Amino acid sequence: MRTRDTRTGYGWISIALHWLTAIAILTIWFIGSSIEADLTAGSESTLRLHTSIAISAYVLLWFRIAWRFKQGHPDALPGQAGLFYEIGKYTHYAILIALGVMLISGPLMVWSRGTPIYVFDWFTIPGPFGASMDVFTFTHTVHVWCSRIIIIGTALHLGGVYKHAAFNQDGTFSKMLVAARDD
Repeated sequence: MRTRDTRTGYGWISIALHWLTAIAILTIWFIGSSIEADLTAGSESTLRLHTSIAISAYVLLWFRIAWRFKQGHPDALPGQAGLFYEIGKYTHYAILIALGVMLISGPLMVWSRGTPIYVFDWFTIPGPFGASMDVFTFTHTVHVWCSRIIIIGTALHLGGVYKHAAFNQDGTFSKMLVAARDD
């Protein structure tokens, strides 16, 4: 079984990290986008669910980011090199950087409200500093903008998937479903 990436495709570790991260991020995003700005009672419980899932996936998400930056991307298939390949690769990196920033801004945002991070009411992670509306406003703005970068990047990514599957029919989509053979 091919676990590591090759020059021509992804290994099982990359494939598993891709799909696990996609599920986690979409879940966290859908829950996070329903949080009201004024944090009503319902929104407070939604925020706790959002942060609980994010903290539960925290190590996985950092591992995903580190793995991709360490592994790089497989080479373009014949006929793929050029502008669209580069756009796809750097869109992917932008998504990962935005995710990393969100993994920092999220906890800082919670702590700057003067509250600990609640993890499924099992335990809390206390903040290293007290409440600060200035820090909250800044980290909230950064968090929101990074979520937009991820959504726009994901839309571009899905557009590329559709292009490769419907028009190019060049096997690119299958690279994220089945591990590459040895080079």
